[in-house]
Amino acid sequence: MKESFSTEELFYMIKKLSLNMTAQLELNLKDTSITGVQVYFLVYILRHHPKGTYLTELCREIGVSKPTLSALIKKMRKQGYLDLHEDPDDVRKKKVLPTEKLLAEGDRFIEKADHLEAEIFGALTGQEKEQLMSLEEKLLTQFCKMEQDEKTDRRFIYSEKSITTTGKV
Repeated sequence: MKESFSTEELFYMIKKLSLNMTAQLELNLKDTSITGVQVYFLVYILRHHPKGTYLTELCREIGVSKPTLSALIKKMRKQGYLDLHEDPDDVRKKKVLPTEKLLAEGDRFIEKADHLEAEIFGALTGQEKEQLMSLEEKLLTQFCKMEQDEKTDRRFIYSEKSITTTGKV
């Protein structure tokens, strides 16, 4: 059976999804002093690490580099949403903790995120969501394999810098 689309179309469809997702975050989650992407990051912290977590764990979980994540956390600290504490046993380890301000505003952020997620993914059935997750994991595994096989210099792989320099993180 011949594919009814080209791999190029698939590639650009994934790119469009990413751009549209970011646009929807900005349109629906943006708050008075922070971007929609920043709000969604704070929602992630509240949902998964309400008692805090380490910077390296967050890097691994959300898939961004340590410099990008550090820049985001720095912005959120300036806004009063996050604290950063050094581990007394290892000063290299930094624990990211939600502040009282974030805990106070968090329910509103989560409610907005829940609504956006339901609206976006309401177009898919449960089975389609599972398929999409499985396909995404397969592609991410492939990207990791490509990076390891080529031993590519990470500076030339997708740079999150474009997001942070435009203030979107």
